[in-house]
Amino acid sequence: MAASIRGRAPLLSLLLGVGAAMTAAAPGADNWYPADITPPPGTHYPCALTALPPGLPGIPAAERELINHVYSMVLKAVQAKLVLLAALEKGQRGLEPQLAAYLRTTDEALRKIQGEPVPAGLEPFKANVTQAIELQRAFFRKAVPARGQGTSYQDLFRYPEARQSSRLLLGAWSKMAQRYHGAWTPETKDSIYHHLCALDFF
Repeated sequence: MAASIRGRAPLLSLLLGVGAAMTAAAPGADNWYPADITPPPGTHYPCALTALPPGLPGIPAAERELINHVYSMVLKAVQAKLVLLAALEKGQRGLEPQLAAYLRTTDEALRKIQGEPVPAGLEPFKANVTQAIELQRAFFRKAVPARGQGTSYQDLFRYPEARQSSRLLLGAWSKMAQRYHGAWTPETKDSIYHHLCALDFF
């Protein structure tokens, strides 16, 4: 789709590092990133998501901890989204407990992101990510009851929050690309791109 990350940037095929035990934090930094990024059982990432590379090559040292923390929470939101989308696609009813679990996970992710100190210039990126997740939460609050009432899976994505969140994620990617252009390594760039791509609906 034209307004999505997947539609506006080329899909990259790097698969190395998925599920690998890796750390993306700089030495001495507070690392939140998991050693294993395998998607939840019965789900798969919609693009070639790779783990953040060790030390985030090309990201300035003063910004690595924020990037590590934000993308750790983006990964949590991605995985929670995959589980709920899979249930919606199957047409399951009575998904309120799954919705509640998704909301708990993303509430925690948002709280942690919002509590992070932000290096100058990264505030708009952080705002794009948090607003996109908030819009996805609003989408799912509508989608779960609608699916239970017989709305088709495809028609759920007519809710404006889905497209609005996609535009914000595209904005977050653009801000990353502008800030680190010419500095980050291909591995760092590809991983950051695919985290935002995997969070997108389109």
